[in-house]
Amino acid sequence: MSILWIMLVSGLVLFLGGRFYAPLIARVLGEQPDRQTPAVTINDGHDYVPTRTPVVFAHHYASIAGAGPIIGPVIAIIYGWGPSLLWILLGGVFLGAVHDYVSTFIAVREGGKNLTVVARRYIGPSAFIMLLIILVAILVLVCAAFLDLSATALTSKVDVSLLQLPADQGLFRVEDGQAIIGGIASTSVVVITACSPLVGFLYLKRKWPVWLCSLMAIGICIVSILVGIILPMPVKPQTWKLMISGYVLISAGLPVWLFLQSRDFINVHILYVGIVFLIVALIAAAIRGGGEIAGAMAIPMNNWTEGTARKGPGWPVLFVTIACGAVSGFHSLCAGGTTCKQLCSEPDARRVGYYGMLLESFLAVCVVCCLMVGLSLSGYKGYLYPQTGSGNAVLTFAMSVGHTAHVGLGLPVAAGALGAMLLLEGFLVTTLDTAIRLTRYMIEEGWATFFSRYDVFHVVTSAQDKANEKDSQIAIKPVGAGGLGVEEPHPGEHTGTTPVIKTKGVLRVVLRFLKLYWFNSGLAVVLMLLLGLGQGYKVLWSIFGSTNQLLAALALLIGTTWLLHRARRIWYTLLPAIFMLITSITMMIRLLILKYLPDPAANLPLIIATIIVLVMTGGILVLTMIRWHSLVKKVQYK
Repeated sequence: MSILWIMLVSGLVLFLGGRFYAPLIARVLGEQPDRQTPAVTINDGHDYVPTRTPVVFAHHYASIAGAGPIIGPVIAIIYGWGPSLLWILLGGVFLGAVHDYVSTFIAVREGGKNLTVVARRYIGPSAFIMLLIILVAILVLVCAAFLDLSATALTSKVDVSLLQLPADQGLFRVEDGQAIIGGIASTSVVVITACSPLVGFLYLKRKWPVWLCSLMAIGICIVSILVGIILPMPVKPQTWKLMISGYVLISAGLPVWLFLQSRDFINVHILYVGIVFLIVALIAAAIRGGGEIAGAMAIPMNNWTEGTARKGPGWPVLFVTIACGAVSGFHSLCAGGTTCKQLCSEPDARRVGYYGMLLESFLAVCVVCCLMVGLSLSGYKGYLYPQTGSGNAVLTFAMSVGHTAHVGLGLPVAAGALGAMLLLEGFLVTTLDTAIRLTRYMIEEGWATFFSRYDVFHVVTSAQDKANEKDSQIAIKPVGAGGLGVEEPHPGEHTGTTPVIKTKGVLRVVLRFLKLYWFNSGLAVVLMLLLGLGQGYKVLWSIFGSTNQLLAALALLIGTTWLLHRARRIWYTLLPAIFMLITSITMMIRLLILKYLPDPAANLPLIIATIIVLVMTGGILVLTMIRWHSLVKKVQYK
């Protein structure tokens, strides 16, 4: 089949989804263009910062994409490119984009609060606690895994001969005849990060036009790569992990525009250029190669039997392996964490949430096509499933891009591999940057809820509250990240008067310490390092995929509850939620029965973690059903 037809049909499907399905979801949600957003009403200059749509889109897209739309398809294409593409396209339009848009929109409507707070308001405090534990665990795993993937990407090695470079080449560092293809990317990351505050100051404080800031960002990206070629960083994996940890520790506690938002804005230009490069290389390769993907050596359209033998049954394994690009629960954390606090209007939630997911899906399509064009089936398995040693998905992607660029554009394999590494490393660091800040938000929500009766965490929200404070009988309202009070009562929230517990001495010092940005950022980094440096995350990583998809199902269930409360149509969120719920739970039970329980001594942490997640999910489902039962009799759909 022609690779051109595959790309054209895929692009058309995604375009039609954005053109017709996104406005339908907007009507269901009740989008109001003139309604003020939390970024505008709160605007604290720290977390809540009204920002122009292209800048927010850049931040959101760089955060959600990560390594997911690259690594997922690389691993899953063992089932064949046909099933992978089908899940990416249908999942992206009807599940992933809906999930991202609904999560972003509801977070905006609920005062810029994250998924756990929305669950507490509409389902109850017990659901909040169970979901909070799941989310913090997922975020810590994401941070630890991306920290390790970043180090892996920057230290990946390949024989110099495979890059079609002479033995005396000076582009890459060489050790024992193998080129380390990540040193240039590491220097690029450092240069971009150092320039971020300047760009943030110009677009936010001096109000420079976005197009002018984009030109500057492109210039910074070019300079960073040139500096990387001249001075590639010879950083060891553990050193790189510590350097990144130090950066995200600082970034997570500073105003969002200073590093997080502006660094993502600069870096996303490499990502945009990278996507365009992939498209051009693929089109050129299809034209020069006759445009046909065929033959016994190619990755087949259907390789279900071998995929099942290597990875397990396609359902549910394929649907869990390809998360980013189809549907990913992590996206709801980004939507309800940083993105919702920067949007200037409700239509921006659709432009950023829905369209951002469509672009990610198209990136996943390009990755699949690069694997089809750049590698034979035997070459693919040689990198990912070698006869000796462990496979390297990062290197598999880099080499597929290198060979695609060589076939299509006549470039050395090294040039394409370098471009792939720059693309991947940018995604990894931007997602890690956001994930640490999200972990900080979650930890802050937990402290604010657990200690809401103590005066240190109490926020006076009205004149009556101030008058009542003297009598220690004041209205307690939950607070969120940064100690921001809830403006309006919501279902399930306590709005009556509760005595405030006065604190002093050591207890007061401890509670005030728990409110510090730096303490919570530091706690997030410490948790990441405990798993990342000691490789402990690899023990729990096997359940991450199914837990991540389970989170997507729970986010859609919470969105369904939100819609049901407003008597709006729920099928657009309920049906995807049911499918992902069945898929992820089936995957977790399969892992528990077939993989973990046969060797309980070696898999005890995984057994405990899986059982805890399943029990908490069951609890959330029961509470959700009870809430639905109380609402369904009153519903008159709008």
